[in-house]
Amino acid sequence: MADPLSISLAVITLGTALKDLTELALKLHNSFTKPRRNMRHAQSLAAETLEIVQDLDKYYQSHRGALDNMPEVRDAVVALSKDMRSVYNKCSPFFQIEPSQTGLRQTIVLIDLWLKRKELELNIRNLKEQANRCYRRFTRHAQLGTVVAIGELKGAVSEGFSATGRQLSSLQVSDENVLAFMGSTHAVLSTLPPGVMLSEDLVFKLYVRGHVGKIDNILKELALERSYAVGRRHKAVSLNIETCFALSALADVEYVRGHTVTNLIRMQQRLLNIKAGVCPMQEGAWALDTLSVDLSRLRMRSESIILRTWSADLFRTLMKTRRKVYAPHLAFVLSELTRSFYYGGDLTQAISTSKECLSLLKTCAPTFTMKVLMAQVLSDLACTRRATGEHPSAWLQDAQDSITIFECIGAGQMTITGPVRGGNDVVFSGISGRDDALAEYAIALDEQRKFLYDSRRYQESLDAAKRSLALYRALAQCYKEVDHQSRIGRLCIFLCDDVFRDVISLSSALTYAEEAVRTWQKVDETTRDQAENISYSLSMQAKILVKMGRRDALEVFQELARRVRCMTTNLQWHIEKLQDVSSSLYQQGHFAEAATTSRAVVEISRQSAETLLPISRVEILLHHAIHCEPVGCMSEGLVSSQEALVVTGQQRMKDAASTEQYLFCVGWAVYFLLEAGYPEEAIRQCQHAINVIPSLSGYGSTVVLDIISTKALAYLRLGRLSLAAETISKGYDFADSTTLDLRHDPWYGQLLSVAALVKRCEGDQDNALAAIKAAISIKSVNLRSQLCALSDVQADMGHDAEGLRTAEGLLPRDCQTASLNIDQHQYRSSQYTLCLRLFYSGNLTQARQLILEVRCFYEWHAHSHKAWFIELARALRAEGILECASDRHAEGAVARTRLNELQ
Repeated sequence: MADPLSISLAVITLGTALKDLTELALKLHNSFTKPRRNMRHAQSLAAETLEIVQDLDKYYQSHRGALDNMPEVRDAVVALSKDMRSVYNKCSPFFQIEPSQTGLRQTIVLIDLWLKRKELELNIRNLKEQANRCYRRFTRHAQLGTVVAIGELKGAVSEGFSATGRQLSSLQVSDENVLAFMGSTHAVLSTLPPGVMLSEDLVFKLYVRGHVGKIDNILKELALERSYAVGRRHKAVSLNIETCFALSALADVEYVRGHTVTNLIRMQQRLLNIKAGVCPMQEGAWALDTLSVDLSRLRMRSESIILRTWSADLFRTLMKTRRKVYAPHLAFVLSELTRSFYYGGDLTQAISTSKECLSLLKTCAPTFTMKVLMAQVLSDLACTRRATGEHPSAWLQDAQDSITIFECIGAGQMTITGPVRGGNDVVFSGISGRDDALAEYAIALDEQRKFLYDSRRYQESLDAAKRSLALYRALAQCYKEVDHQSRIGRLCIFLCDDVFRDVISLSSALTYAEEAVRTWQKVDETTRDQAENISYSLSMQAKILVKMGRRDALEVFQELARRVRCMTTNLQWHIEKLQDVSSSLYQQGHFAEAATTSRAVVEISRQSAETLLPISRVEILLHHAIHCEPVGCMSEGLVSSQEALVVTGQQRMKDAASTEQYLFCVGWAVYFLLEAGYPEEAIRQCQHAINVIPSLSGYGSTVVLDIISTKALAYLRLGRLSLAAETISKGYDFADSTTLDLRHDPWYGQLLSVAALVKRCEGDQDNALAAIKAAISIKSVNLRSQLCALSDVQADMGHDAEGLRTAEGLLPRDCQTASLNIDQHQYRSSQYTLCLRLFYSGNLTQARQLILEVRCFYEWHAHSHKAWFIELARALRAEGILECASDRHAEGAVARTRLNELQ
């Protein structure tokens, strides 16, 4: 049988995992109250839930020896896994629904979710209750195992403390130092399961938790007996309140641990002395508060709250006899307890405690310290009220009252004195009283700017942010405090927001972004946990450089990409930051750079495909395909679009709700197939996609029109006019049957454009003209090509003057704006149309000049865009005709020869 410590460690690990599952279940439940907004989040939570369950199963299988004496644990894990998977399977049909849907499809989805919400919520509620039951079982076992383990650790740790020359502050993560902390034998480590690593942090927290429990029990006994003495006022203690609530500087964790352990032992002895009447109660109250500060620094919040609560109770008792003396002390403890409740998530207790503190402060003498404390508590109360969802007027007023108090005591005019030097005792917070007031003032301003921003009072928010940043910069020069640096980084990023662009120029925003990057990198050297903040800052810096039109944005992107390649956690979030930069390049018209950056994102995603959700992989691949189009990288776009199609096809087989995304991928995939010169494959994929839809007439998305249009165009490329006309007829049938608004739908405009082309090929010029005019009225992105088609139809109908005017209106005065292949293609298509109109009007010289430019362009670029070989053939045919018409028969013969070779 495994030893008690092994069982305790295993049970604690399993219990923690199940507690995480409970929290996830609650989040999953809450996320479904607003399905339209939280669907993706629900999918992520469900996937994470399944992953935790799988890890839990693996852990149990690898440590059966330590858990064989707990059969109910095994049964609970199996039942929990079964229930979790069951709920996931019931939820999965709704996970892939996109929040951007509109019209009938969105209404149907929301109604379906609403009808099934009770069943879904019941399943999740049952799951949460099951997880809670399992967690309670684990807790019982953990308590029993921990009692035994702590009993053994007590003797070993006590022996370690009494050893001569033993320095706790020099501990490092190694077996030797763990033994130095626990004792001198290998007995405990040798009995651990092979997969369990006993860390210093775990041993320390087990030890501290046990001692806090003992202190709690002693205090409960004292409270029942009420047998403790109150000593006389101690002058030194009453003066310490001036600096007691100062911000803590970055303290060495090892020293804090040693300091905490020493104080724990002293605290127990002091309480026993209080119980015996040897020392007064106030010594215990002050010591409890000091110890709670240490535990808070070590992120042991629950233990810190226990000690702070007792410290407040003791000061309440002391205040009954000497109110003026101990009321300030109690107010300080209550203010710290408020923050503990807030960061611990107990907002109700935080509000209650802060109100008690404010009431008490109103009765205290209005000293400088008490005014600072009141301003601090008001700022904290504003944060808590905002977190609970109270009306903005309430927390905005609290925040403003806090700032007003700081301004009344002259915080804005104070100068920083710097840390106090000298003395043998190590003071974790070296900030003096007035510097502490400045630090609290900076915090209050920082919180106020958030409140004002949320209320869309941007100018006031900007002013508060700048004042807070100036204070933190000054404090950071004197104090090596991580919190100061972190707030500087956050404020710099905040000042880069686009809402301030009228006040803060791009160059100033770039300066802030660069400072944020430097700041977070400096913080990361100390904490090693700022990867997300660094990535966000680099992304912001790159996007600002893009807006400024500076090419060094690519250098920043490359630095960000190097960092992301090394990431092992939260990779999806970091990749999204890379995508943001790539999208920014695309939106600003830097298409070549956008394609380069999106290519890097695809490479990173392929290396980590197993860690990304399918929907994220599809978005990455489609982004790259779309970015490839303007620069003519059609083969690369084809590969990415086909890969995205494969992923969504697999998802559609698992979940019918992903059909919409699948059809969207089909639209891009067949477009690239057609442009790459594979019309037969494009037709096959279009037909397969249409067959996927159960009922074409009842489908609630116009993405089908895009697929139908592409299929008809592919038939035209193959010369199958009747099949193209039949396909267009099906498109019209769908448009007539749908209840969606098609008046501004770009895909409907595309269908009309292709229909006009089909009608023109059939010789039905009247219907062709009506279709192309209807397409132009929608004002889609293909407006230039639609106007070209309009000019052609007008010429076919004999309206040469109108056709010429339409063609002349297509061309800008120069083609300098058409620097990329896709823009050049549109420009050359317009030139070709104008060339034909000029030819028929008798202007052969200008027509010949235009056709030579068109032919040269397509000769150079058709190799990378196979569909453009059609344009090249048209240009060569027109060139041959024009040369002959201009009595240049030799040149015309050369053009005809090139055309024959091309065919």
